[in-house]
Amino acid sequence: MSGQGEDDSDISEEFSGEENEGWDEDISDEDDVIDEEEEEEEEETNQMEEAGRNIQQLAKRVLEDEETTDQPPTKSVRTGKPDLYRPPTNEEMNQLKETENLFQSSLFRMQIEELVSEVTPKNKKSPALDKVLHSLNEIVMKLPKTDSKELTDQSWLPSNVKVPIQQSPYQVKGHFHFAPPTSMKVVGSYLLGFCTKPGMNVDVLLEIPKECLQAKDYLNHRYHRKRALYLACLAASLDKQDLFTSVMFTFFHQDCNKPVILLKPSGKAGKHYTIRLHACPPEGFFKPSRFHPDKNNIRSDWYMGKGRDQDSEPPTPHYNSSILVDMTMAEHLHHLFSLSADFPAMREGLVLLKVWLHQRELDTGSGCFSGFLMSMLLSYLLSAHKLSKVMSSYQIMKNVLQYLANSDWSTQGISLASCVTAEDVPTLSDFHQAHQVVFVDPTGHLNMCADMSTATYARVCHEARQAVAILEDKSLDGFQLLFMQTVPFAHKFDHIFHITRVPRLRLVCEHMSLQDAVMDHCGNYLMAALPSILQLLNKALGNRVSLIGVRGHDFGQWSIGDAPPSLKDIGRLTFGLLLNTEFSTSVLDKGPPADQPQAAEFCEFWGDKSQLRRFQDGTICEAVVWQGSNIAERRLVCCQVIQHILNRHANIPQSIIKYFGGHLDSLLSRPNLQGGTAAQSTDTHDKLHKSQPQGKKAKKSKNAPKEQLLDPNQNSTSHPGTGDEENVTVMRVYNDLCRILRGLQDLPLNITSIQGTSPVFRYAEVFPPRPAHMKKTKDKTVVQGHIQVPVSGQPCPPFVPALKVICHMEGSGKWPEDADAIRRVKAAFHIKLGELLHKQHGLVTSAATGHVDIAMGGFVFQLVIAYHREVNILKLEKTAEGLLRERDNEASRHLERETVMLPKLTSALHGLQQLYSSFSGCLRLAKRWVSAQLLHRHVPDVMVDLLVAHVFLHPQPLTPPGSPAVGFLRFLHLLSTHDWKMNPLIVNFNRELKAADLQEISNQFTSCRSQLPIMFIATPNNKLTSHWTKAKPTVQVLQRLISLSQEALKMLEVQILTASDGTDFKQVFRPPLDIYDVIIHLNPWNVPRRSEGVDYLKLKGCRDVPTDGGMGQGSKEILPVVEFDPVQMYLEELEDTYGDMALFFHDPCGGLYITALWKPAAFTAKPFKVTTLNGRAPDLDQSGEDLMMIPNVAAILEDFHSLGKGLVILVDVKKERPVVR
Repeated sequence: MSGQGEDDSDISEEFSGEENEGWDEDISDEDDVIDEEEEEEEEETNQMEEAGRNIQQLAKRVLEDEETTDQPPTKSVRTGKPDLYRPPTNEEMNQLKETENLFQSSLFRMQIEELVSEVTPKNKKSPALDKVLHSLNEIVMKLPKTDSKELTDQSWLPSNVKVPIQQSPYQVKGHFHFAPPTSMKVVGSYLLGFCTKPGMNVDVLLEIPKECLQAKDYLNHRYHRKRALYLACLAASLDKQDLFTSVMFTFFHQDCNKPVILLKPSGKAGKHYTIRLHACPPEGFFKPSRFHPDKNNIRSDWYMGKGRDQDSEPPTPHYNSSILVDMTMAEHLHHLFSLSADFPAMREGLVLLKVWLHQRELDTGSGCFSGFLMSMLLSYLLSAHKLSKVMSSYQIMKNVLQYLANSDWSTQGISLASCVTAEDVPTLSDFHQAHQVVFVDPTGHLNMCADMSTATYARVCHEARQAVAILEDKSLDGFQLLFMQTVPFAHKFDHIFHITRVPRLRLVCEHMSLQDAVMDHCGNYLMAALPSILQLLNKALGNRVSLIGVRGHDFGQWSIGDAPPSLKDIGRLTFGLLLNTEFSTSVLDKGPPADQPQAAEFCEFWGDKSQLRRFQDGTICEAVVWQGSNIAERRLVCCQVIQHILNRHANIPQSIIKYFGGHLDSLLSRPNLQGGTAAQSTDTHDKLHKSQPQGKKAKKSKNAPKEQLLDPNQNSTSHPGTGDEENVTVMRVYNDLCRILRGLQDLPLNITSIQGTSPVFRYAEVFPPRPAHMKKTKDKTVVQGHIQVPVSGQPCPPFVPALKVICHMEGSGKWPEDADAIRRVKAAFHIKLGELLHKQHGLVTSAATGHVDIAMGGFVFQLVIAYHREVNILKLEKTAEGLLRERDNEASRHLERETVMLPKLTSALHGLQQLYSSFSGCLRLAKRWVSAQLLHRHVPDVMVDLLVAHVFLHPQPLTPPGSPAVGFLRFLHLLSTHDWKMNPLIVNFNRELKAADLQEISNQFTSCRSQLPIMFIATPNNKLTSHWTKAKPTVQVLQRLISLSQEALKMLEVQILTASDGTDFKQVFRPPLDIYDVIIHLNPWNVPRRSEGVDYLKLKGCRDVPTDGGMGQGSKEILPVVEFDPVQMYLEELEDTYGDMALFFHDPCGGLYITALWKPAAFTAKPFKVTTLNGRAPDLDQSGEDLMMIPNVAAILEDFHSLGKGLVILVDVKKERPVVR
């Protein structure tokens, strides 16, 4: 059932006693003082965002106060102020004790108080609103009666209004005429003081006069139709009044049979409140027993046109409950009013719980967990002695969440009518047979969760468990996570899919024989089909998912002169899957042995997918095997399961199922190049929707050269993969190399540790390298000795990265104490290592001063020897007195970063991938996006690693991402919403940072903020300096990054939730170029990583070389061209030469252009000096005597072209001078 009252706190209530008998008298008593009070009323314009800022500032003040009180005074205390440090008074001691006993902390208490004050009206009643209500009462009570007409004769309705429900079947017995209501009562959360912002609704209940109804109106939609006609007539009259700026209809909690009128008052009241008009039958008009869940009140011969015996008519529990909701409003009011009278903390506790529900989108849509339901739950827990009236709001909230976390209303419903002994009251088992979730109201006749699905209830319990875990973890900011942070549907679930044609569900109901359920839901085939669809999904997916969510639909508001919306207007039915990553990628569903009776049921459920198979343990069982040729395809097994099972059992074709789980996979896929032609990569979405047209040309990039654009759908037979297998291959070869290194003989010193530090070793390389094809590059390289070198004038050979590996050697007294001597010893070690690897294992090596390159398994590993004392030796410097002291310098910091910090970070991130299988895909998507926005050179690589690590290590209030795509969404959200100026970002690997460490970081950040990087990221190995973000990004780059992430996040959320045809997910990976001053277009032939581009171009006449076939025979004695990327070399030269005049931007993953932004400071005239000659010319327009130099833009642009000869094909100038933005 949808609750009564407001959206977030639906309570339909009226005052009891004489003072409320005459509603209009109650208002008129205050009429004389309205004007005076209205002048004193404050404007309530504070929104939740402002509340959050106030609360954060408050938290900082409290923490600072607590710190100062913990420390003794550092200055002498004047005797003239003895009260400054006097002992606390009894009153203060009692308050402290109360805070300790009733709240988590003093900070939490203050935050709660601040939040409640921000989201609730300052005064329980608004004089301006009361004046409007008084006028409304006068208007409604003076409305004229109409003549009685047949229900099917609606010609009498005014032309400015239409009946706000669907009338099907149209023919129905009965008569109707309009008359003013018997009474008007203010009901709901406004009356009880439970109203919360934003969107405060004031519910007014109109009692339909008995003369307008007939005894058997409970049958065949008659009551619903008369109720709708009554509201339509009322709306037509109110629409003519100047008292309201708008008169609209909406469905109450999206129930298509429960329209309500929305009135927006003019003046001050309309700024904060909306009035909702409900209609209900007179008290005692219908007998409650008539609406028991096993009773039928819709006749089959009327609804379906086919008669049944009276005894065989199906029960209509949902229809019955919809009428009972209106009948029980008054009793629910009295129940809650009496409860709140001597329960002072109930209001605050309920407000907290309503905010918690709202932030998780649990209080919207049909069958939601409304604020009214939450208030009734408080009542139940109080009666069950699980709550006490002396509890604080925090204790109420925590106890309610703990109860929800362990409850199960789907099998063990609860009731507020335990004291009701009447024989005609249904039992809990009666309700369970009729409804999925059971919570019985105080009358004993109504299940308040009649419309709630098991999916909605399971989501509430899941969120409650998350909340309890947050509250119990003292290291987390529970207040921020529970009440301030939203949990959007698109961020919550790992995979999302849509049934894109809701009207198709009508055929689903026919296919699944759900006509009785459709009749029970008054024609709402969506609500009729949903329970059966959820049951199918739960059975088919099994332990692959831990939660299935359904997104609540919203019909919105509509003008009273328009026809009401129908299910066709919803557009789509959206489901979310929270994956159980331990089982979600399993390609096997093993059934019962073939000789057991359950085997037939298994075969019937899975159909032709079921096969009889023999397993290694000798058993012969029925089984279903799903496609899963690679990891990326196995991540989408759930998609295969859903498409098959819904098509088989619900007659829902794959063509109307849009599944979003691998929608970003194409950004991590490279073409599988074979024989010089490109076999095109397949977009996951298109592959899994075979009913869609294939072979359409992808949209050509606006800035790409006019070449042949690869079609991603042509000749697609399987998922191309997303690089996961390449990562595994690299790690396998790396582990083999480690075994070889540890087994080397004749080394002067033993190797103590080996640690790869390249991004691929922490699963962070956007496109992991493939084994190099050396004999396929003869036309692009020549061999000098045993090393390949590029050929001038030929296209670039394939890019082969050097995979860096740090080898720590054991200590020895023979290590020198001089830095230069250590470097020479290390060079000798590199030579010796190369010789031994070649001699003992036949590996091709090439030694240099700072490393040795080793070719193995098609990869090139760059080994670097490290000595543990070298960092300390580099720090040594002589003082003026000749003494030695240690001081950080650029050389020591670089060496420490490469040989100490980076190996530790790589090890930690490698461990994260073992815990979370989606970590690598998410991290690589994040890096791909940063690179695609041309910011790779301005954002530290490790910074992105740490941001994504934070998403997985600190996901609260969510769970760790179960798919790369949702992890990428959360990365964008973190980047765009974190307050980098006010708060450090802490990445707590293995929970090594304890409470004292976290406090130390916070103190350091607060006290030294101006000296710290703009982006401060703390880790267990780097708590106080944020080493990885010291130099980059700058404030401007960070602001640009935040702006881009905000736009990308909005676009992706819309694309995922709207499921529009032709959605191009690559759009967020195409950078806007309008802000740049210069665009340098590159020759694709000399861009070795062009196949990694967002819009990959197959060049005519250019053979792309395969890189996935190994070294080939006869190539074991050849070392390939390593780290040869002309684009990066050109960029480095540009920055060395003109870095003082412009910023340069490029996408290293196949980017075909470089962009530049002029630096405004460089365009100020400077005095003539030898050091200012580069790129400058005399200012001929100067008026002074001194020769001034200004940038020579024409010469600079010419240099851009000449420096990139053979690589640059066009320098496109947008602006010759910087524009102040």
